[in-house]
Amino acid sequence: MSRSRQKPQLIVASRTENLANTIQSELRNSGIQTQVHWPSAGDEFGSMLASLTPELVLCEERLKDPAVEDVIRAVRDFDPDLPVLVMGDHVTLMRTVGAIDLGARDFVSSQDMRHLTLVVRRELECYEDRRRMHSLFKRAQELEARARSLLKETGDAVLQVQEGVITEINPAFLGLLGRTTDDDALIGQPVLDIAAADDQPSLKTVLKRARKSPATEIETEIRLLGKDGVTPPVQLDVASKFVDGELVTECMVRQSALDKAFSPGSRPDLFKRLQALTPPVDGSLTALVLIYVDQFDSLEERIGYLDSDQILQHLYDMLAPVQQPGDRVFRFSVSELILLVKRSSADDTRAFADQLLDVVDQATFTTAEHETAITATIVSYPLTGEERPQTLIRDMRRNAAQVSRRGGDISIFMGPTAEASERKRVADQQAERIRAALRADQLKLVFQPIASLEGEPGNLLDTHVRMLTPDGGELMAMDFLPVAIEYELMPEIDAWVMQAAVRVLGGSGDAAGLNPTLFIRISNQTLANPQTVTSIWRDAIESGQCRSEQIVFEIGEGQIHDHRAKFAALAEALQAHGGRVAIDRFGNKRASLSLLTTLQPQFIKLDPAFTRSLESSDAEAKRQFAELIETAQSQGIRTIAEHVEDANSMAQLWQLGINYVQGNHVQSTITADEPLADAISLV
Repeated sequence: MSRSRQKPQLIVASRTENLANTIQSELRNSGIQTQVHWPSAGDEFGSMLASLTPELVLCEERLKDPAVEDVIRAVRDFDPDLPVLVMGDHVTLMRTVGAIDLGARDFVSSQDMRHLTLVVRRELECYEDRRRMHSLFKRAQELEARARSLLKETGDAVLQVQEGVITEINPAFLGLLGRTTDDDALIGQPVLDIAAADDQPSLKTVLKRARKSPATEIETEIRLLGKDGVTPPVQLDVASKFVDGELVTECMVRQSALDKAFSPGSRPDLFKRLQALTPPVDGSLTALVLIYVDQFDSLEERIGYLDSDQILQHLYDMLAPVQQPGDRVFRFSVSELILLVKRSSADDTRAFADQLLDVVDQATFTTAEHETAITATIVSYPLTGEERPQTLIRDMRRNAAQVSRRGGDISIFMGPTAEASERKRVADQQAERIRAALRADQLKLVFQPIASLEGEPGNLLDTHVRMLTPDGGELMAMDFLPVAIEYELMPEIDAWVMQAAVRVLGGSGDAAGLNPTLFIRISNQTLANPQTVTSIWRDAIESGQCRSEQIVFEIGEGQIHDHRAKFAALAEALQAHGGRVAIDRFGNKRASLSLLTTLQPQFIKLDPAFTRSLESSDAEAKRQFAELIETAQSQGIRTIAEHVEDANSMAQLWQLGINYVQGNHVQSTITADEPLADAISLV
């Protein structure tokens, strides 16, 4: 699609024109000279889309006419490559996933213009790259179509070879081998494979001679290995020539032509092969092996789209030495390769997958501008013939994505009898990585500020833990703590968090005027035996690294109901030394109110359902939480509302008498490496 204007045209579908004007001003101030258009009515969007031929569409999440789904559908019908960004007040994982699932490119914050500007710049550049790529691809297709047309129409059977691999084969040669264009394709296969076994040395010698003497035609007589067996001897004329600087060897036999060529390596080719599979009669098995490149999005950001695409091509090239005759490789997506292989047993299939993992781990990938290493998650699945290909591949990719998100670099073996043991094997590996991270101090603290609605002094911070990965990335707590809980590693993690928190407090000091207080969660496993954590805390107090009130022990309400006596003992021991206690996710159980009459925590963190109830019509939930808040206030217990995402909720919380709030609307997390922020007060 051609563009006559110099300035990119953007459409901002929002409830007010003011947001569109703000975005245009911010983009221009950032050096992006754009023309922003705002459809004032829902029925104007379609006509504006057709008349402007825009480069980007931004759609407000709360827009009703047209809705986000309607905007994305209209854009997809107009130009599938045209990017759509969904806007909202704050970026969350759930909102981002939801927007991408609908077909948008990303989710951006209308409150964070720096983030919005960077994403807009990226999408404009990507869209321009896609248009150029389509143009170049179209030109290449036209040139290739012309060459193939000439090759197809000739009565000679012709194939072309580069580095011993068939790069082109015309219908006449396919017919000579007893194949049709609907049959198995040969492009990408070793040329020696089309010769009878006894004649392969002769063909190899001729190919070498032809490469050494370009433009010299060499004749030989060989038998070809056709689909139905060995052919009679045929006269093969072999000659090499340079095409675009590369040496190409052409093999020609005078025979009849067939209809058209068939290219391997695509998704349709893979599914066609899977549908045509028949159970092996020699006791072997056929398997799918998925190679899922870990953290591919980060790789693209680090080395660029073009170089990251070359990585996949290099990976494809590296598979040749470990493949067996008959293995087929398909590029399923920008970050995935799928192999269809035949092996003698399930153990051989697993060994092959492990070998692929070693190949990836040991390789260094070099492009024109970068040198990098990658890791991959390998998923193998021996086929029984009962699987539905679409469902099976979807499950393999989903499994790979989940494991990759937790660090990847693992070979997974799936199948009807293998899944349970494989899940345990993967969990064992992930648990060992957590142990290694603990030994190497590869965990990290981040903090989310807790803001006072009453102007109280003090710097309250909610403490979270993340795990560093070998490639420099970070795993969120939800990605590794479930495994840590399953393998009873939480006491070690809680102890590490407590020690790290003490170091942070010792490094901040009252001299800096920060006076931070850290809320630290205590797991069920630690609550059952809290001596290690409390000893670290008491030693820090005695050594002067922190004061007793600077650490608040945070325990979930559900844990307290399960271990009420242990919690009471812990709270009593802490308070005897000046410590403080907070109950987390409070108020979602019928017995919540009774806890306040028997236990005396210094803080309660209300269940996120309370914050959500502010925007709903759940009168019962509001009444229940109002009673909890009133009881807490009467007993001097400070209340904290979590997951506060907008200013309207904050105003309602203030009216209800909530003391503190935390959430993305208040302030995003900060790391232990950053200076701790001054006290946050919203009044």
